[in-house]
Amino acid sequence: MQRNQGISGPHMLIKIIEDSKIPLGQEEAKLHSIKGEVERDLPLSREDYAFLNRLVERANEWQRGTKSSEDTEPADTMSG
Repeated sequence: MQRNQGISGPHMLIKIIEDSKIPLGQEEAKLHSIKGEVERDLPLSREDYAFLNRLVERANEWQRGTKSSEDTEPADTMSG
């Protein structure tokens, strides 16, 4: 039986990664491939899920770092 309640787990993970704007480098090709599989409703391997979860962790760290940088940047740029 298939769940059809809003966005699926992999869709949500990909959205978090894309919304974070983290630099992916070489991992971008793999993410694009996984995204294609998700859009075609193909099952993902454990490795693909692990890859997405690692990128989500990095995205969360990236967001925390960006937020922290925004909080401290004005004081760092003031002259005097």
